[in-house]
Amino acid sequence: MASFAERVARRFKPDAAESAFLTSLEASLARMHRGELIARDGEQAHHAFVLRHGWAMSFTRFPDGSFQVRRLHFPGDLLAMPSLAMRHYTEDIEALSDCEIAIFPKSALAEVFRLPRLAAILYMFAQAERVTLGDRLASLGHNRGNARIAFLLIDILRRLRSADPSVGCSFDMHLTREQVAHVTGMTPVHASRMWSDLIAKGLISCVGHQVTILAEDHLAQIAHYFDRDRDLDLDWLRIVEQRTTLVGERVGIGNCPPGGPNEKSI
Repeated sequence: MASFAERVARRFKPDAAESAFLTSLEASLARMHRGELIARDGEQAHHAFVLRHGWAMSFTRFPDGSFQVRRLHFPGDLLAMPSLAMRHYTEDIEALSDCEIAIFPKSALAEVFRLPRLAAILYMFAQAERVTLGDRLASLGHNRGNARIAFLLIDILRRLRSADPSVGCSFDMHLTREQVAHVTGMTPVHASRMWSDLIAKGLISCVGHQVTILAEDHLAQIAHYFDRDRDLDLDWLRIVEQRTTLVGERVGIGNCPPGGPNEKSI
């Protein structure tokens, strides 16, 4: 189980006010069963979510009954963030396994702008997600079948590991073969063949639902995968901290009454 607050704390060491805000987002918990919709495209977008346990996916459903997966979600991810500025949810979000989610009103995120450094951190996460979505689109447009499967598996492993550093080279796969085909833009038959090809080459192994990456670097090379999580520019965040501190000194943050928006020290 991984909370978004823990994900932030491992890398950025939030102060007391930032930690309290992040904790408040996860105060209301709910359990979802595999196949249940967490959010439905077109419904009023009043809430966003933290995925604390399990897997989920966001997708677009078409009138003919087909669908296209937009993104996979793992513990520690924020869900429904693309709908933040919209009146209605822009996508369906479905539990791929039994899940635990935290539900919070999206209006609560307005309070983050009282915490400039944390707002910058959320902005960094949002931009990193935007870049990785572009990487996935490039993989679908450029890579051959086995490279698409390789990209999917490396992406899952690295994102699980980002939320939980104890993750080794194995994980339980919660996607069906049909869903793997949807994510990678192939027919189920072709996706199955490409999956078997990676096994035959000794790059992965599968026992039941457990997938083990046997040659992680080689698989990443085949997939043309770039680990964006390791490329976050923390120097940029330090500049934000410095600028915010300067502004605070000019307006006299230290004289703010308790509970004021800038009571904390950045």
